[in-house]
Amino acid sequence: MLIEDDVKLADLYVLQLRRDGIPLEHAHDGAEADAFVRDRVPALILVDLKLPDIDGRELVERWADDPVYGAIPIWILSNSMPEENLWWHSAPNVQRYFLKSKVVLARLSLEIRATLGLPYGERLSQRSA
Repeated sequence: MLIEDDVKLADLYVLQLRRDGIPLEHAHDGAEADAFVRDRVPALILVDLKLPDIDGRELVERWADDPVYGAIPIWILSNSMPEENLWWHSAPNVQRYFLKSKVVLARLSLEIRATLGLPYGERLSQRSA
């Protein structure tokens, strides 16, 4: 699942990752993302920290306190330097932090596939990212 309010950037991510066989769902804001996570329990969450309604950190912390949602791996996608958000190191459900300007989508796709245990070229059939 991708949580990103920048529509053009989200479209780029969704198009590329789906083309690579990752069935990525997209939420535009925190409320939509929280409802999706509670309803569907995605295999992986990519979250922007600056959302229009709820701070991404608040979502991360909210999910971390739950035994089901806290087990979902979270990767942060942000325009802020990781050094500005050192809290993520102590968040039990956050595994990675990516600076948006440095993301290479082909590499991100490979890393998602490795995290989900999928060889490149094989499509996901039952899990949502």
